[in-house]
Amino acid sequence: GLKGAVGTYASFKRMLEGRASPAILEEKVMKRMGLESFPIASQTYPRKLDYLILSTLASIAQSCHKFAFDLRLMQSPAFGEMAEPIKEEQVGSTAMPFKRNPTSAERICSLARYIGVLPMVAFSNAANTLLERTLDDSANRRVIIPEGFLALDECLILYERIMKGLRVYPVMVKRNLERFGAFAGTEPLLIKLVERGEDRQKMHELIREYSFKAWEKVMNGEENPLPKMLKSDPIIRSKMKPDEVDELLDPQVHIGDASERCGIFIKEVVTPIFSKYKDRLGKKGKSLF
Repeated sequence: GLKGAVGTYASFKRMLEGRASPAILEEKVMKRMGLESFPIASQTYPRKLDYLILSTLASIAQSCHKFAFDLRLMQSPAFGEMAEPIKEEQVGSTAMPFKRNPTSAERICSLARYIGVLPMVAFSNAANTLLERTLDDSANRRVIIPEGFLALDECLILYERIMKGLRVYPVMVKRNLERFGAFAGTEPLLIKLVERGEDRQKMHELIREYSFKAWEKVMNGEENPLPKMLKSDPIIRSKMKPDEVDELLDPQVHIGDASERCGIFIKEVVTPIFSKYKDRLGKKGKSLF
């Protein structure tokens, strides 16, 4: 604001004595500039503000990084369920022509890591402000603040580009569920056995032993034998029919209330945000790289 050399309005108070309040002058000037003033300041505004701003940017960058890192895993051959859009002429490796590197996701992660460390610089600036001010924050502030915004802007541009062209491979999803889905179904199976009178700890150990044996088979390239193992066990057979076991192990019944929860999230969280910022929707940024 306009508070003078040490933030006391002293010089303005003498200059305006008998004519107006320094606070009114500050209010008029700041209004003309379209800015808000700090209620209390010394020679500079509190450097904590830089820390709060960069922490917010870092928080958004962390979400971008989590998304991009997960996508990189899902694009790997071991999963193969999703992939970022790739141009036909894109070269993944000069040595290995087959490679389809997730370059956009990798760039998000790279930039997000950079953004994530910027708040620590702002923390040091704020914590090491000597009495009223110090000039040892000036040089790095000229870098960390604009570059923080620019780097995050690029992360979000890349994020949008990926989502618009995201590829999903249902066949690979089905293959992975066939290999591993039955393991997740052992929890409802355990619950059902307990409901029908079996000892929980004994059933837990029984299922654990079968699961470990089945896991070794899967890791050796065989089909998952767990459903067959469980249906053949005499204790489990005495409590439920084979069809019941298959139903409990079916991955399609493991989604719980995910679809309903998604609908509620869209309605109660996402839609209000879209409504609040509807005047900003559709505006596009331009990639720097």
